[in-house]
Amino acid sequence: MSSPIGGLLSAPALSARRAITDADAWEVRLAALATLGQYDGLTFVAIDSADVPPRYNLIEDPASEPAIRAAVDQAAQSATTVQLRISVPLADGRIASVALVTPLASTEALGGALIALRVGRPFAAVDAYTAVGIAEIVSLELARSLTARREATERRQAFALYELARHALFGDDLDETLQSIAMLLASTLEHEAVHIWLRRPDRSLSRHAAYPADRLPFETPRENEHDALWGALRERRLVRLSAANAPWVPSNTGEVLVAPLRSDPRPLGILVLARAGAPYGYDDVEMADVLGTFIGRVVAAWARRPTESSRSGDAPEPAHELETEEELAERS
Repeated sequence: MSSPIGGLLSAPALSARRAITDADAWEVRLAALATLGQYDGLTFVAIDSADVPPRYNLIEDPASEPAIRAAVDQAAQSATTVQLRISVPLADGRIASVALVTPLASTEALGGALIALRVGRPFAAVDAYTAVGIAEIVSLELARSLTARREATERRQAFALYELARHALFGDDLDETLQSIAMLLASTLEHEAVHIWLRRPDRSLSRHAAYPADRLPFETPRENEHDALWGALRERRLVRLSAANAPWVPSNTGEVLVAPLRSDPRPLGILVLARAGAPYGYDDVEMADVLGTFIGRVVAAWARRPTESSRSGDAPEPAHELETEEELAERS
């Protein structure tokens, strides 16, 4: 029979916690780091990041407090640890009375601060050294997560460009090809809405592809009726705006990118991308610009294709009705 003392001296059995998402993984990390530093609450602020920071034993983001936000800015600028008195409610019902703000180890695309909180007892000098080590661990994990996310984004973008090329090469109908492209962009690049509008000779835009098509209000906007269309078509630049200023997209979206379909010497239309969740980042904007150029060249190449009538010797018919600004001026 085993000794009853043996069970007390053996290592405790720990239940395995599965981290399915990155947020779950951060919850486990912060709980372990809070135990290591003897913190009652723990979070961090990543500068130039739109993501909601993970938190341990905190109801709301403490960085929203003006005093803590000022301490975060001071710690980032001076690269020193800052301690301040606060009154922040914790998830377990207690009130944190002191906070320790330590700058994260800055990397090429990352900066910020670690925010540790305690109830009823201040931080000592040794706690500052511990916080620096914990901030380094958080910085390494943030850099790893950022690298993994960037690699995943690059893989999705490469796959989207490959599929776009395949649809452009083997498509039999322009509208069907553009619709396949719209659905592809929505599914692979996480857009809630994708529209492709081609320009008509009367300076209006005709919708040739949309996802989702069933929720799109039918409209044929003219470029001089909306500043975003004017900027995208006349100035041939990408425009970024909110859905409230874009009545030609579904109302449930948040941010909108309008990219011109470039094909020298004339703009052929616009590509509209809309997202309801997280705002667009730099990579999304850069990719939208590339997609506008790619789709513009697809439309231009399709317009130059010989039709069935031209191959049979009859008078040729244009594959798509497009006119330059000079052609419009001559007609008027």
